Amino acid sequence: MLTGLAVHGQAHEAAALFHDMWRSGLKPDGVTFTAVLTACRSMGLVTEAWEYFDNMEAKYGVAPTAEHHACMVDLLARCGYLDEAMAFIERSPADPGASSWGALLTGCAIYGNLDLAESAARHLFKLEPHNSANYLAMMSLYEQHQMFDEAESLKYAMKARGVDARPGWSWTQVGRSVHVFEVDGGSPPYPETPEIYGEMSRLVSQIRMVGYVPDNGCAAPTSSPRRRRGGNCKMCCADRLC
Repeated sequence: MLTGLAVHGQAHEAAALFHDMWRSGLKPDGVTFTAVLTACRSMGLVTEAWEYFDNMEAKYGVAPTAEHHACMVDLLARCGYLDEAMAFIERSPADPGASSWGALLTGCAIYGNLDLAESAARHLFKLEPHNSANYLAMMSLYEQHQMFDEAESLKYAMKARGVDARPGWSWTQVGRSVHVFEVDGGSPPYPETPEIYGEMSRLVSQIRMVGYVPDNGCAAPTSSPRRRRGGNCKMCCADRLC
């Protein structure tokens, strides 16, 4: 029940249930605290999460595991406390795993912190050398900072390592039917594609009429930008991160 409340963002209800369990004599275990910390993460309850984490062993006799550390890093990073998340990783008693570094990278991508993202990526490229999600996250962050040479160098590193970037998928439900689409257009043409794009065009026209201005900051240029001085960037960025 705790996990169900946590997954659905019912943090306060999860906390109330946790304390009811404790008062009734039920001793929490590691799974219990994973659920509670996940609930705090879903609502951004940083203070409450720290209280649970700090009391795990002292009050409840449950030693924090790598999973609990990753939950805290994810919470701090998603709430914008990136320096605190990094400090938490550095003082962790055990070597942080890919989950912690991945959570930090996700937070850095949300808030555009390139320096910490590169630090997280260096560890992830060693821990998960064939996980395309880490490369793609860094490429997107480089493009947001108009660092297109660096993004290109990571694409080169992916090919050199044989990392397969699987296409993304999207789906929508109409009535009782689920319609699935491949993001890059590699799937067979959908019968109603013209109608879909026509509706998209109509919606774009409407939102522009009310003042919407698209943010093209993370869009890659259509032509190759002028390279920075300092040699072949395809290798320098890959060497720095990988």
